[in-house]
Amino acid sequence: MNTSTSPRAFTLIELLVVIAVIGVLLGILLPSLASARRNARTVVCLSQSRQIVTAIAAFASGNRGRLPENRPLVAAGQHITWRHLFVRDGFIPKDQGWTCPDHPRGAPVGENGLVDNGSLSVCDVSSSYAINGHLLWREDKRVSEADRADTAVQQPSHTLLLAETNAFFPDIRVTNQIIATDNGDRTGPFSYWHARKGTYAFLDGHSETIGLLATGIPDCRWHNGKDLAVDPVNTQPAQELGSHSHPDWQFLVSSAYSRR
Repeated sequence: MNTSTSPRAFTLIELLVVIAVIGVLLGILLPSLASARRNARTVVCLSQSRQIVTAIAAFASGNRGRLPENRPLVAAGQHITWRHLFVRDGFIPKDQGWTCPDHPRGAPVGENGLVDNGSLSVCDVSSSYAINGHLLWREDKRVSEADRADTAVQQPSHTLLLAETNAFFPDIRVTNQIIATDNGDRTGPFSYWHARKGTYAFLDGHSETIGLLATGIPDCRWHNGKDLAVDPVNTQPAQELGSHSHPDWQFLVSSAYSRR
């Protein structure tokens, strides 16, 4: 007597159980994958900032130890930015390492075509990275006239050289007015897109992802405090020549900067 058997199919309950298990696994894995992607983009940003600082060091070594001017003068009332200078002279290619993968609202902006203090920017490179304007703020200077020596900073591991930003200009300072700036979406010009932290590179070549408040509390890393030798040409204000902090920042900044 011949008997035939048909393959056993899934019951509806078994199918629902399998779907439920898959859903639970996806719920567990997807946040981890998203976190891994964010961490990977942060690593890329850190690497890019280190490359820029390395390029600045290479520039200084070939420029009598002088750090670059932020806006080299090219004609009366016209300047280029240090970023364009680096691209023009081959220190960093234009399409390599200037944009953070997590930069908000797409590509960053630059100051090309903008006028500041009566000088027109004729060439710039859109970038997520700005130079510390407290360390290198010079106007109407030619490259050959750079007067800030990298050796003037006595503790380069403490002194910020590069800051991640979504501001227009290639240099950025920290004042209460700028700290309290609101772009209209509860953010300001400083980086907040790495879990409310930003990428900062230091003069010794290392980079960190830290909160904006950590750059001024408990010790200011922008004005350099006692790290910077007194500059006879561009003297720092007296209040910047000693160790100090900015405890008032925590009452001024938006929630995007709430983490140290």
